Amino acid sequence: MTRQVATFRVGDTFLGVDILLIKEVYRHMTLTPVPGAPPHLGGLMNLRGRVVTVIDLNVCLDLPQVETGEKRLLIMKTNSEIAQYQRLGKLEEADLGEDIVGFLINRMEEVLTIEDEDVLPAPPNLPVIERKLIDGVVKLKNRLVILLDVSAVLEDVVAVSTKVSSGNAQ
Repeated sequence: MTRQVATFRVGDTFLGVDILLIKEVYRHMTLTPVPGAPPHLGGLMNLRGRVVTVIDLNVCLDLPQVETGEKRLLIMKTNSEIAQYQRLGKLEEADLGEDIVGFLINRMEEVLTIEDEDVLPAPPNLPVIERKLIDGVVKLKNRLVILLDVSAVLEDVVAVSTKVSSGNAQ
């Protein structure tokens, strides 16, 4: 099956997600820090009257911090917003929850059209924590695109947040 993947950079890493999971790319953001929050929580943001939880992908994926100027926020759709695509068989199982979540990225790149057979498994030499967050890789002429498993990232974020909050309660 053919699908479109929006690609972006987090530091020097080239990543992509299914375009049907993205609500919008937001440029002008003012983040409110959350005291005592785990490091992957970049803060909260007001987006047209709705609270967005901002997740720092550099921290989630254990990538080195690279200063590249102004950052972008990749706002993801909620389960109710992607339900129509799933009913049509256009998206595999994805669980994004009903809270609005944004991923902090360095810059947007291009939209690629790929075939499912072009997606290769994640290389075995990736650290275990990263490999479970990756849906696969796509080879391009001069680089690899790492396909992010958005559901797994959100699941991992919840698990880390739960561990941190229960640790703070002790």
